[in-house]
Amino acid sequence: MSMKSAKEFAVWMIDRFGEQESGVFLSKSDLKELSGRQTLRQDFIADLHFELTRHGMGFVSDALKEKYFLFYLPNVHWKEVADRYAPQSNVHNLARPRVSQGNGI
Repeated sequence: MSMKSAKEFAVWMIDRFGEQESGVFLSKSDLKELSGRQTLRQDFIADLHFELTRHGMGFVSDALKEKYFLFYLPNVHWKEVADRYAPQSNVHNLARPRVSQGNGI
């Protein structure tokens, strides 16, 4: 198997796994075998993620870089889910008190 570029591999992944709405994960050895690479460098993973984001998908690893996750990017902005930490409309900035300049103090 020849080594695929990040762009070629992204297209292959979309064709192969794009119908999986919940996404898929691959092990490090799966990824090496399917991409034709002997080692996985972080720049390849970043390039792969970049190529996939252009198609509404993302690609990240776990902290140990043993599992890699292909998933659809969310379309919902965080403010649309009524986050409890969202700024409240009844909170206002307090004005600073003005210092009097005419009394010589």
